[in-house]
Amino acid sequence: MDQQPIRDMEWTRARDVRRELESETKDALIAAARGVFSTKGFDSATIGDIATAARVSRPTFYVYFATKAEVFLAVATVLKDEILEAHHYQKPLADDPVLVARASIEAFIDIYVDSLELLAVIEKRAATDAQVAEIHAVIVGKPRRRILRQITQVRDAGLAVPLVDEEYAARLMDTLIVDAATQIRKEPGSLNFYVEQATRVYFAIIGFHGSLDVLTDR
Repeated sequence: MDQQPIRDMEWTRARDVRRELESETKDALIAAARGVFSTKGFDSATIGDIATAARVSRPTFYVYFATKAEVFLAVATVLKDEILEAHHYQKPLADDPVLVARASIEAFIDIYVDSLELLAVIEKRAATDAQVAEIHAVIVGKPRRRILRQITQVRDAGLAVPLVDEEYAARLMDTLIVDAATQIRKEPGSLNFYVEQATRVYFAIIGFHGSLDVLTDR
């Protein structure tokens, strides 16, 4: 078997080291890839498209990512991290179940407004890529589990008698959040309206009998 030229081995090692380093160029490539995948989908997008959108050369792309699939995985991971980050609340917000629910719904709607197309691409890619499937499971499951925990907490506090199965209620909120994000796309400036409406629907579904006055005060 022919040995790999020493020059190529050294270049490969140097590339592997550089790929692990966070840099403005890497961030720009991920951001550019996010836009390209959202517009073209995975199959139609090319490395050339991503490099052009990031304003770098194709060789520069390969310094940071070996394949299109690898940069797509990075894009999906960033979106997953954004969704995970949407669950951190400061006191006194965390002490008020109405404000917590509203904040959760607003955070997810915000992310979905910016990512509806990308979410669809990730879902499609998850069918053929196990790593993307794992990320997709978190993207879909985290909001649902978060809402389910909120329902359970409010119910256990004696503030709600859910009118439907609690897990199903959480699934309904998935649909509601996607619909709100879609409407906001059509009606710029309507974020607060749809966040409040979605929050009120949520509390109606779970049979909440506490006060929602704090929503009107916002």
